[in-house]
Amino acid sequence: MSGEPLTDEEYSELGKTMGMLFQRIMRARKEPEGGQVAALGMLAKCGPVRSSDLAKNLFLDQSTVSRHVAHLEADGLVEKVADASDGRATQLHVTELGHKHIQDFWQKRIDAMREGFDHWDPADLRTLTQLMTRYVEDFSTIIAKTQDAKNGPTTEDGTANE
Repeated sequence: MSGEPLTDEEYSELGKTMGMLFQRIMRARKEPEGGQVAALGMLAKCGPVRSSDLAKNLFLDQSTVSRHVAHLEADGLVEKVADASDGRATQLHVTELGHKHIQDFWQKRIDAMREGFDHWDPADLRTLTQLMTRYVEDFSTIIAKTQDAKNGPTTEDGTANE
């Protein structure tokens, strides 16, 4: 590492800037049910899993994930299938329609990002990607430690379940 550590003011400015970014992303979203899209995307990435495992992967409580899954199932994007290893349990599977939905969602996101970053130098974008990936990994570790310490999951907005 090089340079002096950031001051509290610099961390504050970084936090405000990231907060503004996330606020603007949320306002600009055309997809009204972000939690459902996140659940569908995670299922598409991780393959068939139990609802409880999906909740852990999303850092959400089980009741929140159950609501998302119920909507996804009603829309024909996800189906519950008996777990071959435990007949009492079910696993969540993304349907063909669900895979198409998530692919369309990501293509829209890519198109919007391409438009927003078309004036950026590709090397800067690659650096930004590396730094943001590192930040997400570090932040995920912090969240996991916090959850373990509190011995419980968080709600959809990231606050602790009490």
